[in-house]
Amino acid sequence: MISFDHVHLCCTDLDAMVHFWTEALGASFVRFRKFGGAEGAVVTLSGVQIFLKKIPADAPAPVASACGLNHIGIRVEDPNVMAERLVSSFGGTLINKASDDCSFVAVPQGLTLELMRAGVDV
Repeated sequence: MISFDHVHLCCTDLDAMVHFWTEALGASFVRFRKFGGAEGAVVTLSGVQIFLKKIPADAPAPVASACGLNHIGIRVEDPNVMAERLVSSFGGTLINKASDDCSFVAVPQGLTLELMRAGVDV
C-alpha cells in the first residue's frame, strides 16, 4: 500500500509560518516538534500533514530547481476573495489571476499558492 504522508517546508520564521497556515488557510495546529536538531511544527490541512522546519535566517536557503516544488494547490470557496485576503492581511502578492476560478499568490517564506474554486475543474 502507498499513501501520501506529508509535505515538508522550510522557513526562517516558524511562528509566522504557523500563524499563516492556521489563520490564513484554516489549517489545524498539531504540535511543535524537532526535525533533527531544528525547531519545527506540524499542522494539518484537509487531512494532510505539513511539517514546518525552521532554518537559521543566515543559513543558505534550500536550493529550488525547475524540477522541484512549483506551487501548492488549495481549494477554496472563492479564489478572488482568498487572494485579496492573502494580499491585504498576510503579505501576499498576486502573481496571476488566471480566471475567476483560479489565482496564483506568492505568500511569505517563498511559497506560491494556486487558489482553485472548490467543485470546479480548473
